[in-house]
Amino acid sequence: MYFIAKLIDRLSYGLFLIGVAGGIVMTFTVFASTLMRYVFDHPIHFSNELAGLLFFSLTFLTIPHVLNSGRHIRIDLVTRKLSPLAARLSEVFASLILILFSAIIIYESWDFMLFSYEIDARSEISGLLLWPWMILMPLSFSLCILVQLRHGLKAPQIRNDQDTSPVEIA
Repeated sequence: MYFIAKLIDRLSYGLFLIGVAGGIVMTFTVFASTLMRYVFDHPIHFSNELAGLLFFSLTFLTIPHVLNSGRHIRIDLVTRKLSPLAARLSEVFASLILILFSAIIIYESWDFMLFSYEIDARSEISGLLLWPWMILMPLSFSLCILVQLRHGLKAPQIRNDQDTSPVEIA
């Protein structure tokens, strides 16, 4: 079981790093296109498509790691006031909802990705294949289910090796 937990940890962290790298590439692509447009009057025509696909990858590749490390947004105003048993039951209920939602997303996005593959769907301007980008949704949410099952039917705790100081909003 330890091996599977470590595999899930490493896979989610590896996808997180790939997503962050995609975000960095997206930023440089938008910056370069803007520079080319306004300084040299020659924009990079495919930059908007690529930026959108890289943003998509940034979004979906980082979800499993954030869930795994317990750093996602929690609304705990109500659960903090509950008894320990009721709070635990609400965690189980929330975990089951997450698994159900993830399963629905996997089912729907997998069919959409297969259809895109069958018709050889490509982006309009640059002609990039779209199905490799679309597979990120079922991949991400499959890993989210594994992460949730790894932690049992409770919310993942914030890791001790990370900054656990609360963020204050003035």
